[in-house]
Amino acid sequence: MKHLQKFTQYFKELIQTYRLFFKSTPLVATFVLLLTPLQAVIPLIAVAAGQKVIDQVTNHSPFMEMIVVWIVATAFQQFLPSLSTMVQGVLTDKLTGFINISLMKKSQDLQSISIFDDSKYFDDLQMLRDDASWRPVNLIVFGVSVLQSILTLAFMLVYLGRYNWWLALLLLIVMVPQSISYYHIQQKAFETMVERSKNARYLHYYSGLLLDRRDAKEVRLFNMFPKIIEKYTTLFEQTKKDVNQIRKKQLAVSSLFVVLTVGVFGYGFYWFTNSVRTGALQVGVLLMFVSVIGYISTSMARVVEDSSMLYDSLLWIEKYFTFLEYQDKFKNGTEKFPDSFKKLEIKDLSFTYPFSDMEILHNVSFSVKSGEKVAIVGENGSGKSILVKLLMRFYDPTAGKISINGDNLKDFDIFDLHKNLSATFQDFSRFKLTLKENVITGYSFNKDRVNNVLKAAGLENLLANDHIQMTTMLAKDFDNGIDLLGGQWQKVALARDLYADGKIEFLDESTAALDAKSESEIYQRFLKENDQKTIFFVTHHLSAVKFADKVLFLDRGKISGFDTHAKLLQTNPKYKEMYDLQKNAYL
Repeated sequence: MKHLQKFTQYFKELIQTYRLFFKSTPLVATFVLLLTPLQAVIPLIAVAAGQKVIDQVTNHSPFMEMIVVWIVATAFQQFLPSLSTMVQGVLTDKLTGFINISLMKKSQDLQSISIFDDSKYFDDLQMLRDDASWRPVNLIVFGVSVLQSILTLAFMLVYLGRYNWWLALLLLIVMVPQSISYYHIQQKAFETMVERSKNARYLHYYSGLLLDRRDAKEVRLFNMFPKIIEKYTTLFEQTKKDVNQIRKKQLAVSSLFVVLTVGVFGYGFYWFTNSVRTGALQVGVLLMFVSVIGYISTSMARVVEDSSMLYDSLLWIEKYFTFLEYQDKFKNGTEKFPDSFKKLEIKDLSFTYPFSDMEILHNVSFSVKSGEKVAIVGENGSGKSILVKLLMRFYDPTAGKISINGDNLKDFDIFDLHKNLSATFQDFSRFKLTLKENVITGYSFNKDRVNNVLKAAGLENLLANDHIQMTTMLAKDFDNGIDLLGGQWQKVALARDLYADGKIEFLDESTAALDAKSESEIYQRFLKENDQKTIFFVTHHLSAVKFADKVLFLDRGKISGFDTHAKLLQTNPKYKEMYDLQKNAYL
């Protein structure tokens, strides 16, 4: 019963895959569908024509007509695979693009980043992303091959059944359990691979650690090669152990069914030979039997093998459909961001990461007026960065409320909200795109505006370099590409933030890679040119707090102080101690 349910599920997933073919490109998929049964029936026509020619020659009857039929069938048999390969290639291109675009569009719909905190979901997402370039090829090649082989098998068994239905039935009895057994073994192999997907991620990381440019210096300096290669080898051997056990089981099962199949073939050959000897059948059936058995054997092997190869791709496509249907608890609102932003208020805000029990922020409450500049400071782990993510609604609070002009942040349309926010993150992205694309991102290009934000970000001299233009690719992975220094990259990220021109700005350790002089210049320019905006800047450098109207001092997820820098120095001993420690460090 369990095997029947799995077979039914396999069949449903196969039908769902064929539907996906038509959804990606109806015309090409229809052509493939028409070619498949044609390719399956042509061999039978050739076999039947060959059998008829032998019978006619033996009976001294005219045979030229059947020879023509055999030649035409053989010609089609030789030509159709090439045509099918070409059409399947077109379908593969269409399907690959369709699947990748649908994955990206679905990701666009998931505005919360809480989904990346679910380890199971993340494993599935990694598998989808990593395999999206080649799984569609398997789906088409093996999917079409399975259908064609099943049809060929069916045609040949029906034709064989005209002479001996017992033989056809015996072959079917042998093939069905073989197919189910192989299906079950392949399922176990794939499930083992999925269970070890974390291992696969580690293996990918270990190899990348020794091969990528990013870690090349420290890997060589600290001679990490032997240790990492050892870790990779140990994990690799551990990962493949279970799969090898499954392969041994598959070999044993295969050997058993080979014996059964050869026995049935031997019985069939004896029966047909004896029937010709007694005159019950004409000699042409011997050619028919040998040819049909060859096609049945080949088709059976292809059905079993290609079904096994198709199985893991069908499970992959099942994860693809599951991802497309994925819904998180994040609800989008409908309100537009106010034209006249006056006040942002946080009341009794607490936050615990999804799939975790540790609360990061505890009953945080404060309010900020439009145009105020707020420095967020505190020790590592105090909750500074997660507060910024909550204010930008990358997460929703576990408890409490964030409101703008009295309206709950959850009630705003997330796309409109993000249009009115901009940020420079500590872990900013280094897009492998052109300088222009790194700055303007999803916005339209304005040359004067780009020049202004490059200047405001401290990059006015960047384009003076003969090797750098707006169309220069910022990645050495590509032809004529270059890489920037860490400080330059951080300034590009800041320029990107400025170009977005949000009404509320967030600077999350945005100057961490800059020296003190450059940091001071950036803050002066940035705050001067955005004096009307509300700006939050997270910083470890307390020298920067002099640019803020107020300082929000976080300590272990709670507000320890919220006032001007001068007043906090007078009223908050812990803040003063932290400030003095940094000040003395530079003396």
